[in-house]
Amino acid sequence: MSNQSPGYEDITRILNFEDTSDNNDKDKVNSENNAYKTLVSYITSLPPKQFILLSSLIGILLIDNIDTKDQFILGKFINNVGQTILTAAAQEQINIKKD
Repeated sequence: MSNQSPGYEDITRILNFEDTSDNNDKDKVNSENNAYKTLVSYITSLPPKQFILLSSLIGILLIDNIDTKDQFILGKFINNVGQTILTAAAQEQINIKKD
């Protein structure tokens, strides 16, 4: 296995696991999806203080041995991920209200 980061096709295959045609790929992606859902479920079920503490610890760990420029880039990237999630959730709420 190479050390290359996943390409666009790999990411879309993971995000759209129903569309994969190979059964081995489906099993692998379903397993990854279940682990992802378990992690998200655990994180979202934390009490507020533990939730904040976890996010702070992750942030502190991520900035270890990273120069200021890279901290800005990483922070903006994580912020963009958060904005994308919030936008998708808001759109979903609007769609549910229309039904």
